[in-house]
Amino acid sequence: MAHRLYDTLLPDFATALSLNSYQQSLAGWALSFGYYFMALPAALISRNFGYKSGVVFGLGTFSVGMFLFYPAAEQHAFAWFLLAAVVIGSGLAILEVSVDPLVVRMGSKKTAVRRLNIAQALNPIGVVGGFFLGQHLLKISAANAVSDLAHTLVTPLFFIGAAVLLVAFLADNTKFPPMAIERVAKDDSTIRSFRPLFRNRLFMVGAGAQFLCAVAQVVMWGFTARYVTTETGMTDAAVKDVLLWSFFAFTFGRIAGTGLMYLFDSSRLLAIFSAGGAVATIIAATNGGLTGVGCLVAASFFWSILFPTIFASSIRDLDGDTKTGAAILMFAAGSGAAVLALLNVIVTPATTRFVMLVPAVCFAAITVFAFHYRRVAPRL
Repeated sequence: MAHRLYDTLLPDFATALSLNSYQQSLAGWALSFGYYFMALPAALISRNFGYKSGVVFGLGTFSVGMFLFYPAAEQHAFAWFLLAAVVIGSGLAILEVSVDPLVVRMGSKKTAVRRLNIAQALNPIGVVGGFFLGQHLLKISAANAVSDLAHTLVTPLFFIGAAVLLVAFLADNTKFPPMAIERVAKDDSTIRSFRPLFRNRLFMVGAGAQFLCAVAQVVMWGFTARYVTTETGMTDAAVKDVLLWSFFAFTFGRIAGTGLMYLFDSSRLLAIFSAGGAVATIIAATNGGLTGVGCLVAASFFWSILFPTIFASSIRDLDGDTKTGAAILMFAAGSGAAVLALLNVIVTPATTRFVMLVPAVCFAAITVFAFHYRRVAPRL
Protein backbone atom coordinates (compact mmCIF):
# COMPACT_ATOMS: atom_id res chain seq x y z
CA MET A 1 0.00 0.00 0.00
CA ALA A 2 2.74 2.46 0.97
CA HIS A 3 4.78 1.64 -2.14
CA ARG A 4 1.88 2.43 -4.48
CA LEU A 5 1.03 5.54 -2.43
CA TYR A 6 4.60 6.79 -2.86
CA ASP A 7 4.43 6.39 -6.66
CA THR A 8 1.03 8.09 -6.81
CA LEU A 9 2.04 11.10 -4.70
CA LEU A 10 5.51 11.59 -6.18
CA PRO A 11 4.48 14.20 -8.80
CA ASP A 12 2.84 16.36 -6.12
CA PHE A 13 5.85 15.91 -3.86
CA ALA A 14 7.96 17.16 -6.75
CA THR A 15 5.77 20.27 -6.97
CA ALA A 16 5.85 20.84 -3.19
CA LEU A 17 9.65 20.53 -3.02
CA SER A 18 10.26 22.37 -6.31
CA LEU A 19 12.08 19.42 -7.83
CA ASN A 20 13.30 19.57 -11.41
CA SER A 21 12.68 16.66 -13.80
CA TYR A 22 16.06 15.08 -13.01
CA GLN A 23 15.43 15.20 -9.26
CA GLN A 24 11.93 13.77 -9.68
CA SER A 25 13.34 10.90 -11.74
CA LEU A 26 16.00 10.29 -9.10
CA ALA A 27 13.35 10.30 -6.37
CA GLY A 28 11.40 7.73 -8.37
CA TRP A 29 14.37 5.35 -8.39
CA ALA A 30 15.50 5.98 -4.81
CA LEU A 31 13.08 3.45 -3.33
CA SER A 32 14.10 0.80 -5.87
CA PHE A 33 17.75 1.56 -5.15
CA GLY A 34 17.25 0.90 -1.43
CA TYR A 35 15.53 -2.36 -2.32
CA TYR A 36 18.39 -3.33 -4.64
CA PHE A 37 21.15 -2.18 -2.24
CA MET A 38 19.87 -4.04 0.82
CA ALA A 39 18.69 -7.32 -0.76
CA LEU A 40 21.96 -9.25 -0.37
CA PRO A 41 23.01 -7.77 3.03
CA ALA A 42 19.57 -8.78 4.32
CA ALA A 43 20.81 -12.38 4.24
CA LEU A 44 23.22 -11.46 7.07
CA ILE A 45 20.29 -10.46 9.26
CA SER A 46 18.09 -13.51 8.61
CA ARG A 47 21.02 -15.95 8.88
CA ASN A 48 22.63 -14.52 12.01
CA PHE A 49 19.53 -13.38 13.89
CA GLY A 50 16.70 -15.48 12.44
CA TYR A 51 13.63 -14.83 10.32
CA LYS A 52 11.68 -13.23 13.14
CA SER A 53 14.37 -10.64 13.83
CA GLY A 54 14.47 -9.89 10.12
CA VAL A 55 10.70 -9.33 10.09
CA VAL A 56 10.84 -6.96 13.07
CA PHE A 57 13.93 -5.11 11.81
CA GLY A 58 12.50 -4.80 8.29
CA LEU A 59 9.21 -3.37 9.58
CA GLY A 60 11.07 -1.01 11.91
CA THR A 61 13.35 0.22 9.13
CA PHE A 62 10.34 0.75 6.87
CA SER A 63 8.53 2.84 9.51
CA VAL A 64 11.63 4.99 10.08
CA GLY A 65 11.68 5.73 6.36
CA MET A 66 8.06 6.88 6.55
CA PHE A 67 8.84 9.18 9.48
CA LEU A 68 11.76 10.73 7.56
CA PHE A 69 9.33 12.32 5.13
CA TYR A 70 8.38 14.77 7.88
CA PRO A 71 11.78 16.56 8.05
CA ALA A 72 11.80 16.46 4.23
CA ALA A 73 8.51 18.40 4.21
CA GLU A 74 9.47 20.65 7.13
CA GLN A 75 12.77 21.74 5.58
CA HIS A 76 11.78 21.31 1.92
CA ALA A 77 15.01 19.31 1.66
CA PHE A 78 15.51 17.00 -1.31
CA ALA A 79 18.29 15.10 0.50
CA TRP A 80 15.90 14.10 3.31
CA PHE A 81 13.34 13.02 0.73
CA LEU A 82 15.88 10.76 -1.01
CA LEU A 83 17.04 9.33 2.30
CA ALA A 84 13.46 8.50 3.29
CA ALA A 85 12.85 6.65 0.02
CA VAL A 86 16.11 4.67 0.27
CA VAL A 87 15.36 3.68 3.89
CA ILE A 88 11.85 2.53 2.90
CA GLY A 89 13.30 0.43 0.07
CA SER A 90 15.86 -1.06 2.45
CA GLY A 91 13.13 -1.99 4.93
CA LEU A 92 11.12 -3.65 2.17
CA ALA A 93 14.13 -5.72 1.10
CA ILE A 94 14.89 -6.89 4.64
CA LEU A 95 11.22 -7.70 5.19
CA GLU A 96 10.80 -9.75 2.01
CA VAL A 97 14.08 -11.64 2.45
CA SER A 98 12.79 -12.68 5.88
CA VAL A 99 9.05 -13.11 5.34
CA ASP A 100 8.88 -14.92 1.99
CA PRO A 101 11.24 -17.82 2.83
CA LEU A 102 9.63 -18.13 6.28
CA VAL A 103 6.23 -18.61 4.66
CA VAL A 104 7.74 -21.17 2.29
CA ARG A 105 9.21 -23.15 5.19
CA MET A 106 6.16 -22.82 7.45
CA GLY A 107 4.70 -26.18 6.39
CA SER A 108 5.29 -28.99 3.93
CA LYS A 109 7.29 -28.49 0.74
CA LYS A 110 4.38 -29.84 -1.27
CA THR A 111 2.19 -26.84 -0.44
CA ALA A 112 4.98 -24.24 -0.22
CA VAL A 113 4.18 -22.51 -3.53
CA ARG A 114 0.49 -22.27 -2.75
CA ARG A 115 1.23 -21.02 0.76
CA LEU A 116 3.35 -18.12 -0.50
CA ASN A 117 0.69 -17.22 -3.06
CA ILE A 118 -1.89 -17.07 -0.25
CA ALA A 119 0.31 -14.68 1.72
CA GLN A 120 1.10 -12.59 -1.36
CA ALA A 121 -2.61 -12.35 -2.24
CA LEU A 122 -2.79 -9.47 0.25
CA ASN A 123 -0.21 -7.50 -1.76
CA PRO A 124 -2.51 -6.45 -4.64
CA ILE A 125 -5.19 -5.43 -2.15
CA GLY A 126 -2.62 -3.02 -0.74
CA VAL A 127 -1.79 -1.83 -4.26
CA VAL A 128 -5.43 -0.95 -4.95
CA GLY A 129 -5.80 0.63 -1.50
CA GLY A 130 -2.69 2.75 -2.03
CA PHE A 131 -3.99 3.91 -5.41
CA PHE A 132 -7.38 5.00 -4.02
CA LEU A 133 -5.81 6.70 -0.99
CA GLY A 134 -3.34 8.50 -3.24
CA GLN A 135 -6.11 9.79 -5.53
CA HIS A 136 -8.10 10.98 -2.50
CA LEU A 137 -5.09 12.84 -1.12
CA LEU A 138 -4.41 14.45 -4.48
CA LYS A 139 -7.94 15.87 -4.50
CA ILE A 140 -7.40 17.30 -1.01
CA SER A 141 -3.98 18.72 -1.88
CA ALA A 142 -5.38 20.42 -4.99
CA ALA A 143 -7.34 22.78 -2.71
CA ASN A 144 -4.26 23.75 -0.67
CA ALA A 145 -1.55 26.28 -1.32
CA VAL A 146 1.75 24.92 -2.63
CA SER A 147 3.42 25.97 0.63
CA ASP A 148 1.13 23.59 2.56
CA LEU A 149 1.27 20.80 0.00
CA ALA A 150 4.19 18.86 1.47
CA HIS A 151 2.59 18.62 4.92
CA THR A 152 -0.73 17.52 3.42
CA LEU A 153 0.99 14.66 1.63
CA VAL A 154 3.23 13.64 4.53
CA THR A 155 0.45 13.23 7.11
CA PRO A 156 -0.92 9.89 5.80
CA LEU A 157 2.63 8.56 5.35
CA PHE A 158 3.32 9.38 8.99
CA PHE A 159 0.24 7.42 10.12
CA ILE A 160 1.18 4.47 7.90
CA GLY A 161 4.64 4.52 9.50
CA ALA A 162 3.02 4.41 12.95
CA ALA A 163 0.78 1.50 11.87
CA VAL A 164 3.79 -0.43 10.54
CA LEU A 165 5.64 0.20 13.80
CA LEU A 166 2.65 -1.25 15.66
CA VAL A 167 2.81 -4.36 13.46
CA ALA A 168 6.54 -4.64 14.27
CA PHE A 169 5.68 -4.50 17.99
CA LEU A 170 3.01 -7.18 17.57
CA ALA A 171 5.39 -9.38 15.57
CA ASP A 172 8.06 -9.04 18.23
CA ASN A 173 5.58 -10.15 20.90
CA THR A 174 4.08 -13.02 18.88
CA LYS A 175 5.31 -16.57 19.26
CA PHE A 176 6.80 -17.77 15.98
CA PRO A 177 7.57 -21.40 15.05
CA PRO A 178 11.06 -22.63 16.05
CA MET A 179 12.44 -22.26 12.51
CA ALA A 180 11.81 -18.51 12.72
CA ILE A 181 14.48 -18.03 15.38
CA GLU A 182 17.08 -20.43 13.99
CA ARG A 183 20.55 -18.94 13.64
CA VAL A 184 23.61 -20.20 11.86
CA ALA A 185 26.81 -21.00 13.76
CA LYS A 186 29.14 -18.09 14.40
CA ASP A 187 31.79 -19.54 12.08
CA ASP A 188 29.29 -20.09 9.23
CA SER A 189 30.23 -17.37 6.74
CA THR A 190 27.35 -15.77 4.84
CA ILE A 191 29.67 -14.95 1.94
CA ARG A 192 30.64 -18.60 1.57
CA SER A 193 26.96 -19.60 1.62
CA PHE A 194 26.52 -17.99 -1.81
CA ARG A 195 28.94 -20.38 -3.54
CA PRO A 196 26.83 -23.58 -3.62
CA LEU A 197 23.87 -21.62 -4.93
CA PHE A 198 25.85 -20.22 -7.83
CA ARG A 199 26.64 -23.86 -8.74
CA ASN A 200 22.98 -24.90 -8.45
CA ARG A 201 21.80 -24.72 -12.07
CA LEU A 202 18.08 -25.01 -11.34
CA PHE A 203 18.23 -22.26 -8.73
CA MET A 204 20.18 -19.91 -11.01
CA VAL A 205 17.66 -20.46 -13.78
CA GLY A 206 14.98 -19.57 -11.23
CA ALA A 207 16.88 -16.38 -10.32
CA GLY A 208 16.95 -15.47 -14.00
CA ALA A 209 13.21 -16.08 -14.24
CA GLN A 210 12.68 -13.86 -11.19
CA PHE A 211 14.65 -11.07 -12.87
CA LEU A 212 12.55 -11.39 -16.04
CA CYS A 213 9.39 -11.44 -13.93
CA ALA A 214 10.36 -8.10 -12.37
CA VAL A 215 11.26 -6.63 -15.78
CA ALA A 216 7.85 -7.63 -17.17
CA GLN A 217 6.05 -5.88 -14.32
CA VAL A 218 8.04 -2.63 -14.22
CA VAL A 219 7.90 -2.20 -18.00
CA MET A 220 4.17 -2.95 -18.24
CA TRP A 221 3.14 -0.68 -15.38
CA GLY A 222 5.88 1.87 -16.03
CA PHE A 223 4.75 2.43 -19.63
CA THR A 224 1.01 1.90 -19.29
CA ALA A 225 0.18 5.61 -18.96
CA ARG A 226 2.42 6.56 -21.88
CA TYR A 227 1.06 3.69 -23.99
CA VAL A 228 -2.58 4.61 -23.36
CA THR A 229 -1.98 8.28 -24.11
CA THR A 230 0.00 7.60 -27.29
CA GLU A 231 -2.29 4.91 -28.68
CA THR A 232 -5.72 6.31 -27.79
CA GLY A 233 -5.29 9.97 -26.83
CA MET A 234 -7.28 9.40 -23.63
CA THR A 235 -7.48 12.06 -20.94
CA ASP A 236 -5.47 11.80 -17.72
CA ALA A 237 -8.60 10.67 -15.87
CA ALA A 238 -9.14 7.84 -18.36
CA VAL A 239 -5.49 6.82 -18.08
CA LYS A 240 -5.90 6.52 -14.31
CA ASP A 241 -8.96 4.33 -14.87
CA VAL A 242 -6.88 2.00 -17.06
CA LEU A 243 -4.24 1.78 -14.34
CA LEU A 244 -6.93 1.03 -11.78
CA TRP A 245 -8.39 -1.75 -13.94
CA SER A 246 -4.89 -3.17 -14.31
CA PHE A 247 -4.55 -3.27 -10.53
CA PHE A 248 -7.98 -4.90 -10.22
CA ALA A 249 -6.98 -7.52 -12.81
CA PHE A 250 -3.75 -8.13 -10.88
CA THR A 251 -5.72 -8.59 -7.64
CA PHE A 252 -8.28 -10.93 -9.18
CA GLY A 253 -5.57 -12.95 -10.94
CA ARG A 254 -3.60 -13.56 -7.78
CA ILE A 255 -6.65 -14.60 -5.77
CA ALA A 256 -8.05 -16.78 -8.57
CA GLY A 257 -4.62 -18.24 -9.35
CA THR A 258 -4.08 -19.15 -5.72
CA GLY A 259 -7.45 -20.88 -5.64
CA LEU A 260 -6.61 -22.85 -8.78
CA MET A 261 -3.48 -24.19 -7.05
CA TYR A 262 -5.78 -26.35 -4.93
CA LEU A 263 -6.78 -28.10 -8.15
CA PHE A 264 -3.77 -27.92 -10.45
CA ASP A 265 0.01 -28.17 -10.17
CA SER A 266 1.64 -24.76 -9.60
CA SER A 267 4.25 -25.20 -12.36
CA ARG A 268 1.49 -25.97 -14.88
CA LEU A 269 -0.38 -22.83 -13.83
CA LEU A 270 2.85 -20.84 -14.09
CA ALA A 271 3.26 -22.02 -17.69
CA ILE A 272 -0.36 -21.16 -18.57
CA PHE A 273 -0.31 -17.71 -16.95
CA SER A 274 3.07 -16.74 -18.41
CA ALA A 275 2.04 -17.94 -21.88
CA GLY A 276 -1.15 -15.87 -21.56
CA GLY A 277 0.92 -12.84 -20.60
CA ALA A 278 3.17 -13.35 -23.64
CA VAL A 279 0.17 -13.48 -26.00
CA ALA A 280 -1.45 -10.41 -24.40
CA THR A 281 1.69 -8.24 -24.61
CA ILE A 282 2.47 -9.34 -28.17
CA ILE A 283 -1.02 -8.22 -29.23
CA ALA A 284 -0.53 -4.94 -27.33
CA ALA A 285 2.76 -4.37 -29.19
CA THR A 286 1.42 -5.21 -32.64
CA ASN A 287 -2.18 -3.92 -32.58
CA GLY A 288 -2.21 -0.86 -30.35
CA GLY A 289 -5.41 1.13 -29.87
CA LEU A 290 -8.14 0.05 -27.47
CA THR A 291 -7.38 -3.59 -28.23
CA GLY A 292 -3.82 -3.08 -27.01
CA VAL A 293 -5.04 -1.31 -23.88
CA GLY A 294 -7.36 -4.22 -23.08
CA CYS A 295 -4.49 -6.65 -23.58
CA LEU A 296 -2.32 -4.68 -21.16
CA VAL A 297 -5.04 -5.01 -18.51
CA ALA A 298 -5.20 -8.74 -19.24
CA ALA A 299 -1.40 -8.99 -18.96
CA SER A 300 -1.63 -7.72 -15.36
CA PHE A 301 -4.00 -10.60 -14.65
CA PHE A 302 -1.56 -13.12 -16.12
CA TRP A 303 1.43 -11.60 -14.29
CA SER A 304 -0.31 -11.98 -10.93
CA ILE A 305 0.98 -15.36 -9.71
CA LEU A 306 4.38 -15.24 -11.41
CA PHE A 307 6.47 -13.61 -8.65
CA PRO A 308 5.45 -15.76 -5.65
CA THR A 309 5.33 -18.95 -7.74
CA ILE A 310 8.84 -18.50 -9.15
CA PHE A 311 10.16 -17.44 -5.75
CA ALA A 312 8.74 -20.39 -3.82
CA SER A 313 9.63 -22.90 -6.55
CA SER A 314 13.24 -21.69 -6.60
CA ILE A 315 13.92 -21.90 -2.85
CA ARG A 316 11.57 -24.74 -1.84
CA ASP A 317 14.29 -27.41 -1.93
CA LEU A 318 17.29 -25.35 -0.72
CA ASP A 319 16.93 -26.33 2.97
CA GLY A 320 19.93 -24.77 4.76
CA ASP A 321 20.61 -22.35 1.91
CA THR A 322 17.07 -20.96 1.86
CA LYS A 323 17.94 -17.61 3.47
CA THR A 324 20.80 -16.87 1.12
CA GLY A 325 18.72 -18.05 -1.83
CA ALA A 326 15.93 -15.65 -0.88
CA ALA A 327 18.39 -12.75 -0.81
CA ILE A 328 19.68 -13.60 -4.29
CA LEU A 329 16.14 -13.80 -5.66
CA MET A 330 15.21 -10.42 -4.17
CA PHE A 331 18.41 -8.93 -5.60
CA ALA A 332 17.46 -10.32 -9.02
CA ALA A 333 13.97 -8.84 -8.72
CA GLY A 334 15.36 -5.46 -7.64
CA SER A 335 17.68 -5.43 -10.66
CA GLY A 336 14.68 -5.33 -12.97
CA ALA A 337 14.16 -1.62 -12.26
CA ALA A 338 17.38 -0.82 -14.12
CA VAL A 339 15.78 -2.01 -17.37
CA LEU A 340 12.92 0.46 -16.96
CA ALA A 341 15.41 3.28 -16.34
CA LEU A 342 17.22 2.41 -19.58
CA LEU A 343 14.01 2.16 -21.61
CA ASN A 344 12.79 5.52 -20.30
CA VAL A 345 15.86 7.08 -21.90
CA ILE A 346 15.69 5.41 -25.31
CA VAL A 347 11.94 4.93 -25.98
CA THR A 348 10.26 7.65 -28.09
CA PRO A 349 6.52 8.25 -28.65
CA ALA A 350 6.82 6.48 -32.00
CA THR A 351 8.23 3.34 -30.37
CA THR A 352 6.08 3.26 -27.21
CA ARG A 353 3.84 0.51 -28.53
CA PHE A 354 6.75 -1.77 -29.37
CA VAL A 355 8.28 -1.53 -25.90
CA MET A 356 5.66 -4.10 -24.87
CA LEU A 357 7.72 -6.66 -26.75
CA VAL A 358 10.11 -6.55 -23.77
CA PRO A 359 7.60 -8.06 -21.29
CA ALA A 360 6.45 -10.40 -24.09
CA VAL A 361 9.96 -11.86 -24.27
CA CYS A 362 10.06 -12.07 -20.47
CA PHE A 363 6.73 -13.92 -20.31
CA ALA A 364 7.85 -16.33 -23.03
CA ALA A 365 11.13 -17.09 -21.22
CA ILE A 366 9.24 -17.71 -17.95
CA THR A 367 7.01 -20.17 -19.82
CA VAL A 368 10.15 -22.06 -20.84
CA PHE A 369 11.32 -21.99 -17.20
CA ALA A 370 7.97 -23.40 -16.05
CA PHE A 371 8.24 -26.38 -18.42
CA HIS A 372 11.91 -26.89 -17.48
CA TYR A 373 11.12 -26.78 -13.76
CA ARG A 374 8.22 -29.17 -14.18
CA ARG A 375 10.54 -31.63 -15.94
CA VAL A 376 13.60 -31.56 -13.65
CA ALA A 377 12.40 -30.45 -10.19
CA PRO A 378 12.05 -33.14 -7.49
CA ARG A 379 8.53 -34.54 -7.26
CA LEU A 380 6.86 -34.14 -3.87
